[in-house]
Amino acid sequence: MSIRLPASFFGPGAVVYVLGLACTPGGGGPGGATDLTGSTGSTGTTAMPEPGIPTTSGEPGPGSTGTTSDAMDSTSGGASGEDSGLPAMCGDGEVGPGEECDKGADNGDVGACSLDCKTAFCGDGRVYAGVEACDLGSDNNDAYGGCGGCQWNAFCGDGVQDPEEQCDEGVHNGSGESPGKMLPCTVGCQWDARLVFLSSAVYDGDFGGLDGADLRCRNLAEAAGISTWPSFRAWLSDVEVGPLERFVLIPAKPYGLPTGERIADSLADLVLNGPGDGIRVDELGKPLSPSLVWTNTGVAGEPHSAVDHCKHWDSAGLDVSARVGASHVAKLPEDKWQTWNSERLWTSYTLKQCNAKARLYCFE
Repeated sequence: MSIRLPASFFGPGAVVYVLGLACTPGGGGPGGATDLTGSTGSTGTTAMPEPGIPTTSGEPGPGSTGTTSDAMDSTSGGASGEDSGLPAMCGDGEVGPGEECDKGADNGDVGACSLDCKTAFCGDGRVYAGVEACDLGSDNNDAYGGCGGCQWNAFCGDGVQDPEEQCDEGVHNGSGESPGKMLPCTVGCQWDARLVFLSSAVYDGDFGGLDGADLRCRNLAEAAGISTWPSFRAWLSDVEVGPLERFVLIPAKPYGLPTGERIADSLADLVLNGPGDGIRVDELGKPLSPSLVWTNTGVAGEPHSAVDHCKHWDSAGLDVSARVGASHVAKLPEDKWQTWNSERLWTSYTLKQCNAKARLYCFE
C-alpha cells in the first residue's frame, strides 16, 4: 500500500518518522513499513525528505524542480522587499490614512501634533505650548477674564487696571502690600479698604433724618458701580449719635478714596490725625473743588452740638443751622493748610443755615 502526501503537507524542514509497523512487501500489513514516499522495498524507519530538497537519488522531492531557488520559493511564499504587512498606526512617524500629522515620539497634546495625530489649532481645547496661552475650545470668547484667540483677555491679576476692577497689582494682589500712599488690592481686584468720597451732589439740610442721608450716599455709590454700596453711611451726627456709634469699627481697615489713595489707617487714625490731604474726590474718583460738608460732628467723632443739626436733619428752614466741615484746602500757603489739618476743620469748621447747599462725606 502506498500513501502519497504533497510536500506542502509538511512544514519546511520537517522530518517524518514512521515507526513500528512491519509490512509484507507491497502489502502494507503487519511486518512491513508503509511507503509514504512512493518507494518500495524499504523496511524499518524511513526518513522523509524535506520539501524542495533533492533526494539522495538526485531526484527532486514532490512539488520541486530540484533547484535551491525552487525550495526557497515554496517555503517563503513571496520574494524579498515586499511590504511587511504591519498596519499603519498613529505614532509610527508616518502620516497614514485618517491622520493629519504624525511626528512619532514627538506627538503630544501640548505640541503641533496631538497624541491622536491631529494638527493643533486654536479652538481644539489643547494648549499648544509656546504658541497659545490658553484654549478653552468652544468656550473661547472675548469677554473679560476669558480666552480669545487663544490668548488671555484682560483679567484680574494681569497687573493692568481694567474698567471692571478697582485695582490690579498683579502678583501683589492679596498680599496686603501697597506702594506709597496707595491702598492694598485684594485677589479679587478690589481695594482692601473702606472707601470714602465727597458727594457729587449738594443738598440742603432736610434729609429726612440720618437714614435719609445714608440713603443718598448709597444711591451715589451704587450708581458709581461700587459693589459695597449697601454699607455706605454719611459722616453725620444728630444730638444722640455720631459716626463712632453708626460706623462699623471691626475689623479695622484703612480708609481710602476711590482713586486708591489712602487717607487713614483706621477710623481711630482718621479721628486722631485727619484724612491726609482731604476727602476731595467724588464717588467716581473725580476731583472736586474745596466744599462745605454737612457734619455736626466734632473733632473726636462725637456729636458737636445738641441744637445745630437742622432739627435732626429733617429741616431746610431759614431759622435753623448746622455745623459743616471744609473738605480740603490747597497745601500752599502751608500755614493755611496746617491750620486746616491741626484743627480738624475737615469735620468742624463753621455753622451754615439749613436752607443752604452743602455736600456729604460718604463712608463705607
